[in-house]
Amino acid sequence: MKVLKKTLFLLGILIFFAGYYFYEIKTAPKKEKKKEEEKKLFLINKENVNQIYMKNGAKEIEIIKLGKNWVIKNKNYECDKSEIESLLNKILSLEVEREIENVNDLSQYGLMQPEKIIKLQEDGEKYILCIGDETPTGSYLYTTTDNRNIKLIYKWDLDDILKKEIFDLRDKRILPVDIVKSDVEEIEIKRGNYSYYFKRSGNEWYIKNKIYDLASKDKMDEILENIFDKKVKEYEENKNERECGLEKPTATFKIKVKDGEYYLYLGKKKENFYYAKNSLKPYIFLVEDRIIEDIPENINELREKKLFDFNISDVNEIIITKKEEELKFLKEKDKWYLEKDKTKKISKQKIEDFLSDLKYIEIKDFVDYSEDKLKNYSLLPAELKISVFDSEKRIEIHFGKKTEKEIYCYHPKRKILFTISSSEYDKINKEKEFFIEKEKK
Repeated sequence: MKVLKKTLFLLGILIFFAGYYFYEIKTAPKKEKKKEEEKKLFLINKENVNQIYMKNGAKEIEIIKLGKNWVIKNKNYECDKSEIESLLNKILSLEVEREIENVNDLSQYGLMQPEKIIKLQEDGEKYILCIGDETPTGSYLYTTTDNRNIKLIYKWDLDDILKKEIFDLRDKRILPVDIVKSDVEEIEIKRGNYSYYFKRSGNEWYIKNKIYDLASKDKMDEILENIFDKKVKEYEENKNERECGLEKPTATFKIKVKDGEYYLYLGKKKENFYYAKNSLKPYIFLVEDRIIEDIPENINELREKKLFDFNISDVNEIIITKKEEELKFLKEKDKWYLEKDKTKKISKQKIEDFLSDLKYIEIKDFVDYSEDKLKNYSLLPAELKISVFDSEKRIEIHFGKKTEKEIYCYHPKRKILFTISSSEYDKINKEKEFFIEKEKK
């Protein structure tokens, strides 16, 4: 009998937990989802929407979907896909806070001749939301979708949608084409009496003008960001190319990618902006002046001034060569040792300090190259050579004559002569003892 009671008790617990699981895990989420759906104003598949209409007083905007693109009807302006996505998300997220059913007089809610309307079209079926007056508290707006039942919707949600202007929804890319910065292979810039030509090789950019040298990574990133990441500030609807100085542009950008090339033209300056036009669309617009004024006229300011570009953790070999000795440090399993004297314990911290100092050394001035100058500046042979290796590359710099203000240097890979500040001398001129770990007393 006791065994039977115990069995029935356990069976009861099992049934209880089974019922709890079925309700909480299976049934409750479905009820919650149904409750959320009941609050939604529109139950529409966003992907099937092909038309959006918004009226706010005298302002009317109608947007239609053509293929994968959205355009503003009657203007034929292409839209910003992310803006339309955001707009649709806001419309389809509208929730009904309260409902007043079977209303006979819409005029008392400002819905007889509504000044604000939102329409959506999904596969030919239209959904219309008429928007009337504010509620007495000012927190909600009276709306209707069927001219009979009133739905209260949060005022600021609707205001956020209806405040949109045509400009907000337009494609504001300076070059409205589906390419990214990494697609660009060549850039040519002409402005006044000077022109620059840049060509990409792998992850590096090179200047190919009167000089051929590595271009500054930071400067090239800045040029590309100003073209691809910045946006049109305003579209000019009332002036023509001549009035905006675009018949004879003050500057021209030629952007070449694998499958073609695109042009950006700059005209007259207007305050902190330039009138501009691209080769893709007929529209005139304004862009920030930094798109051209961030580019220095002196070609040397576009050359790479950083000498050592590496990640400290990736470095696995360092060679310091002086006339009297050579120090070769190798890394094995995150520990450093001196190749010719493995008995000496090398300080990892000292190695990293040395590498960190190298990363911050920059070119002060460029010097016209010649082999005679290599000899004159004690660079043939060099007073000091520093080579840094990682798994992908070797960076080698030669250091020569030192004056009160500067040190003359040579970059054999780039084949350039230059100077660095003499204050950098202590950072590069290290003896073996600097790297040896001091014994703890």
